[in-house]
Amino acid sequence: MYKKIFIYTCVAFISILIFLLFDFFLSKYTNLFHIRKNCVEYYKIENNNKKYYSYGLAKNCKAFEHRGKTPAYTVYTNNQGYRIGKKNINNLKENSKEKIIFLGDSFTYGFGVDYENSLPGLVEKKTNYQFEVINLGVAGYSPLMNLFKLKEYLSINQNKNIKKIFYILDITDVHDESNRWIKLNDIEIPVIIDRSVKKEIKNVFALKEKFRSLRFFSYLINKNLRNLKKTLKKPFSKEEKKDYDGTFWGKFTHTKKQILEKDEQYQALWTNDLELGFENINENILEISKLAKIHNAEFYISIHPWRETMELGQKEFSWEDFGKKICLNSNCKKLINFFEDVKMLKNVNKNWKSELYFKEDLHHTKKGNQLYSNRIIQDAFR
Repeated sequence: MYKKIFIYTCVAFISILIFLLFDFFLSKYTNLFHIRKNCVEYYKIENNNKKYYSYGLAKNCKAFEHRGKTPAYTVYTNNQGYRIGKKNINNLKENSKEKIIFLGDSFTYGFGVDYENSLPGLVEKKTNYQFEVINLGVAGYSPLMNLFKLKEYLSINQNKNIKKIFYILDITDVHDESNRWIKLNDIEIPVIIDRSVKKEIKNVFALKEKFRSLRFFSYLINKNLRNLKKTLKKPFSKEEKKDYDGTFWGKFTHTKKQILEKDEQYQALWTNDLELGFENINENILEISKLAKIHNAEFYISIHPWRETMELGQKEFSWEDFGKKICLNSNCKKLINFFEDVKMLKNVNKNWKSELYFKEDLHHTKKGNQLYSNRIIQDAFR
């Protein structure tokens, strides 16, 4: 009996070992069982016996993104790693059209929507495709990282011909400029200093991420279990009335500093002070405006409110006044202020939140981007 148990154990062990080795080989040398849930590509940089991390978008990528309660959407990138529309996949060569460049984070990138319903995609459509729109926005980017991406774009592309550059300034830029990104003297690309993001990136490079088929079957099992749980729970659950209630990134606009300093969650997120974020934004956007001037491009800064900004106000820090200050310091052609449009809609439409923002999220819906793009067209193209 013990001999049989020993034999079965050995067979099981050898079978698992063979499966893992086979899985590792498939993951390393083939695309079999590959599920691309986003186009984010992580970089590991080793310098002076230390490891640093950064990220961008993978080149020639297609992915199906989905997070939380936002709808699933498709992402395509070109051969330089910038987000593009589906119709542009087979048209990746440079053309003679004047260029419009969008810089920013997930609001610019187009989180939650297909490219055609993103801010850059809609501006491209509403200008009758007479310009080539370049979307350099990536989720989690700040002015520092956008400055790097703009320099990279300018160094790669010979036919500059840039008409306008838009920086979509977001409230998260304050945190990301002081607590997420840093530029080290001996490393060309900005690197991550945010501990939670670094941990997430390290997991990508971990051994478990190399076993693709194992993750594939795990993904299928988890997905089906979630769907089953949702189906069984639905008849007995009441309609959810919970709504998005703000974030720790934007609390400084409406909450006293003394209160925030006592909040452990807030302090864990903000290891560096707010002032550093303000200073870095000013410095890096000034550098972006200088590049715009060198290439004879009009430079615009655009600001937008979050849901919590509209509901809780800006009594502790005015994002609108800060936008005006940054525009003045960088000599931008115009500050595009989306606050006014949202205020007007809020006054006449009780459903303004659900129409402009995804449920339990801070990003704009298709309609939110439609309204935002109208403001950009009005202020920058007419």
